Amino acid sequence: MGVGLGALFGVVALIGAGITAVASYNYAVRDAQGLETAGLLTNSGLAFGVAMVAASLSLVAIHVYAG
Repeated sequence: MGVGLGALFGVVALIGAGITAVASYNYAVRDAQGLETAGLLTNSGLAFGVAMVAASLSLVAIHVYAG
């Protein structure tokens, strides 16, 4: 069960990291072009938070069920 939960949270962490990268890149490009950037930093921050929590839960799940 620990490996399954670890893998699930690991995938969620990777998706969150990908969303963080895309939102940050979009912010940088749109800011350089002088376009509207509302919400991009918020989305990036929330995705980063999700990635960090999911990665933490992945490690916890692996260690709790390792026995």
